[in-house]
Amino acid sequence: MSRPQPAIFVEEVALHSHLEFSVPPEVGTADVRAAMTSARQAATTMRGPNIVWGFSPRIWEQLSPGTLPDNVHPFEGITGTGGLSAPATQSDIWVWLQGNLWEKVWHATTAVKGALASQLVLDHSLDAFIGADNRDPIGFIDGTENPAVDEAVEISVVPDGQVGAGGVPVLVQKYVHNLAKFDGLTVHEQEDVFGRTKLESIQLDDDVMPATSHVSRNTIHDAQGQERHIYRRNTPFADAEVAGSQFIGCAWDVDRIDTMLSRMFGTAGDGLTDHFLQYSTPVTGSYYWAPSMDDLERVFGSLEADDDDDTSPAATGGSLGIGALRES
Repeated sequence: MSRPQPAIFVEEVALHSHLEFSVPPEVGTADVRAAMTSARQAATTMRGPNIVWGFSPRIWEQLSPGTLPDNVHPFEGITGTGGLSAPATQSDIWVWLQGNLWEKVWHATTAVKGALASQLVLDHSLDAFIGADNRDPIGFIDGTENPAVDEAVEISVVPDGQVGAGGVPVLVQKYVHNLAKFDGLTVHEQEDVFGRTKLESIQLDDDVMPATSHVSRNTIHDAQGQERHIYRRNTPFADAEVAGSQFIGCAWDVDRIDTMLSRMFGTAGDGLTDHFLQYSTPVTGSYYWAPSMDDLERVFGSLEADDDDDTSPAATGGSLGIGALRES
């Protein structure tokens, strides 16, 4: 049975750090492999947070030919309607560090950055957090309809027997909110934009749900009318000048994510867009392949488990059966 990277699925962590790197043309595959091996060892030595390692389709195909599913592709950007767009800023390696002690997250982030910086170029870095009740900076609870862990694994992970079994395709986009504009709306107007009540996060009834709400445009169905889900692990960010959310969407059927984006940005053919995009703008966009633990260990070598810091997924509400996680 394949083993996905377990940190993709454990949500009870408050502090997050994202690093996105590009591989310069002059850097060869062996150099990338060596830098990644050092980064994984450095992060483990720091006894630090849980980590997800993601790779662009191009780089993973170089590192491990023939193990990338055909439907995993670079993010190509979107030119939507009404001036909406989603830029493609495809990087090559994404490192997502997660923990509950900032000192450990920061030290591990610094160690990973130092190990990779010898060969790679840091394109983007972002520190993020999860609030006590999962509220986004706009004031609405995020992830209310996220599937339970077993379904999340089923939605996200390439099934056994297929190319890339155990891996997870991930879309990563940084959205910057216009809080002043959104806060200028009444609560009722905000709820129409989002499709849920602000306080209790109750989905609006069908007879009052705007077709352009965030909920409406993010809901997709197959040809038989069956709703199809993706798994989200959004991580908000905020400081004195800017606030937003790092969108993290997972689905082994990548078409689900692409369909959702087309419905949001007005390229689905029905002339509608997600009105939340009037208040939140994507500024980055990359598709990554998060390979299975088996493939990570085959390409970069195995790492010793940190038994003193590890905790079973059962401690966070349910066993994933996909490996151990750190609690810090």
